[in-house]
Amino acid sequence: MPPEERRNVVLEFMAEHGIALPPKAIFRGLKIERGITFSYRTVQTILSELEDQGLVARVDKESLDEGNIQPIPEDEAGKRAYYMITMDGRREAGASNGD
Repeated sequence: MPPEERRNVVLEFMAEHGIALPPKAIFRGLKIERGITFSYRTVQTILSELEDQGLVARVDKESLDEGNIQPIPEDEAGKRAYYMITMDGRREAGASNGD
């Protein structure tokens, strides 16, 4: 699967589910639902690139327990996070699957 197609598969998966998920759950979901053959590390790289493009956001997992979506500040970049698709990401996903 070409890199651009991998990126689109991850983005579409995030749009379909619409909830904050940890990278490992995203990887496992892609394996089960999409039958991906690329690695967990590739999913992590794609998520990082999507974050840099503003298509997904890293959100604080403790805030999610309280029902809040709180982006992780840049000075806490190493903190474990969940990823959630942004509105820009939803538009991009819709464009990539022909919606």
